[in-house]
Amino acid sequence: MTGAIKKAFLLVCLLGAFVCARGQTGGADLSGVLTDRRPSARMRGFIALVEQGYESEAYSQDSYKLSDPAGDAHLIRKLDTIPVKLLSIIGGGLPQAEWEKEKMRSDPFRIGKTVPIDNERLLNKFCELMRSHFPDIVPVMGEEHCWSPEAEAYLKYGYWHRLSRRVTGKQRDFPCPLLNRSKLFVCLACGWTSLFCVTGKEEALKARILEYPDRSVQLHDLFEESYVLNDGDIYLTFLTCENVLASRPHRREREGDAIQQKLSYIRHDSKENGDNYGAWYHFFGIALYGLMRTGGQAVLVADTESAGSFFIEGSDRQEYYINHYGALFGAEFKKMIEEGSWCLPAPEGSRTDYLIPNPARG
Repeated sequence: MTGAIKKAFLLVCLLGAFVCARGQTGGADLSGVLTDRRPSARMRGFIALVEQGYESEAYSQDSYKLSDPAGDAHLIRKLDTIPVKLLSIIGGGLPQAEWEKEKMRSDPFRIGKTVPIDNERLLNKFCELMRSHFPDIVPVMGEEHCWSPEAEAYLKYGYWHRLSRRVTGKQRDFPCPLLNRSKLFVCLACGWTSLFCVTGKEEALKARILEYPDRSVQLHDLFEESYVLNDGDIYLTFLTCENVLASRPHRREREGDAIQQKLSYIRHDSKENGDNYGAWYHFFGIALYGLMRTGGQAVLVADTESAGSFFIEGSDRQEYYINHYGALFGAEFKKMIEEGSWCLPAPEGSRTDYLIPNPARG
């Protein structure tokens, strides 16, 4: 894809986001902001954090917090760096994406065109594991990280507040409209859950995974270790996996990451040169979103993400399959938990060998 097409695509996306932001405050009562009515002391403190900018300190949650005003303020300002970063991608790509593409060019390599995972069998395997820990551990859906009350109030007018600061030279970055998106959506989309949606179990999960031999960890292994650590909280189980997998996902040096060395190769490629790390964190991330939203919403997000990657990084059919089927898996898993069917005996003839043989490698 030519640079001109990339540029046009990204500029259209930015323009569309700006136009949509004009409706972000529709119907909201801004009288406390646009008149002499002063916001509360808590809101003034929150606004001050936003105005300090994300550069004032490197922020990361130090413990499990479902509501985190300070983290929300840093997250909102960190999001304002995205428009400039998107434009910078026009002339190149993400560092890790460029490294992966260089590997593919350096050796005969073909991206697979077949689905690598059987969702029904994977669901059977996860059910089998949950039954093995019952009754000591009983699965529950759990509660997701949300915007704090201060952030909820600020988001009604925050784009225009930051835009005015940009116009007057008080803020360097052009503000990024959030369009009433949830905190979970924003953090998953940016790969920042490990900073702003911490579970407190990440280090324990890393330690357990590092005990496995190289290239031996399967999807169900990661799930089971996290499931036990989080005492059956399904949201925290998937989120902990995502946080361990997606910590700084675009760094070039992730090729030698100790966790990555433990993961089995789950893509269908002619050689094990594809973005396997990306496949793992994409699957758990979009499955998590499918757990907390409807299947249709998750699939739409997954397919949109794949389309964006196509324009920025080029075609990768395996990434599309991982995203699409990961979203479907999350929705199916949610239905299973809500219906309680996870505890039923496995039907006769059901299978758990969920990794489909790779025809690209004979």
